[in-house]
Amino acid sequence: MQGVNVFENGIGYMLKCLSLYTAGTGFFVMYLAAILFIVIKGSKRDRQIFIPQAVVLLVTVYNPLTPVILDKIFDVSSEYYRLFWIAPVVVLVPYVASLIITDAKAGAQKGVTAALIAAVFVLGGNFVYAKGYTAATNIYKVPDELITISEMIHEDSDTEYVKAFFEYEYNMEIRQYDPKMLLCVDREDYIYAVNYSYTQEMLENDDRPQDKLLALLVRNQKLYPDQFTNALDATNTAYVVLTKGHPQIPFVKSAGLYPIGETATHIVLKYDLKDPYEYELVDYSEVQHRFSYRRLK
Repeated sequence: MQGVNVFENGIGYMLKCLSLYTAGTGFFVMYLAAILFIVIKGSKRDRQIFIPQAVVLLVTVYNPLTPVILDKIFDVSSEYYRLFWIAPVVVLVPYVASLIITDAKAGAQKGVTAALIAAVFVLGGNFVYAKGYTAATNIYKVPDELITISEMIHEDSDTEYVKAFFEYEYNMEIRQYDPKMLLCVDREDYIYAVNYSYTQEMLENDDRPQDKLLALLVRNQKLYPDQFTNALDATNTAYVVLTKGHPQIPFVKSAGLYPIGETATHIVLKYDLKDPYEYELVDYSEVQHRFSYRRLK
């Protein structure tokens, strides 16, 4: 999970991830209460289904020591919290809630029980519009500035497919809007850059030029101008989009990049690649997939 890692949080990592994932730990507490209900009042079949999986989850996924131990073997900071998605919490809690409402006597008692359970669900999480509702300003549901930047780059470029460096938020959003905008940095590399610094050995590795770009533009680590421009050439990255207050803008300009336009909050800088190459999509139009062929027959 971005910004959270096992090394810094230790045994508190599990609860930190759970709190971020569920907007608090209320739903997890409901899960523990639901397990207790099944143990005490559940049918034999309910206990056979839900108790074994609960034991496994409490020993593994919901055990604060688990990520700490696993991190000794391999890095789990960017993947561990995904286990919450497959945990059957969202199945058991509503199921127990329906059992309680069903067991309540018909009439006012059933209505009051349902209202109380609904209140617990509501108060156990965060209101989706707690910070207000922001209406989308365009049909693509991305910032208008991002659309302007995309158009600006394509108008300036001589190639159909353009590679650019964006800061994290725009890097995630541009791929939703513009399939012809190629990204030199993927999500996992960005997450690493947010959590860890780059060692000198990593910066000297020419097999991963994107590390140099992230070291400078995300970590603000010292880099020589030729290291930066060589990384742009190696990744065929002709454009760099930064917020106007970015501390590395003077360095980037001194390295040879120049602005081609700006918006209210961002500046678009261009680098004249030494040996640019055209990116072409693989043509699959003449390929006949065997599975599709059999289905058609």
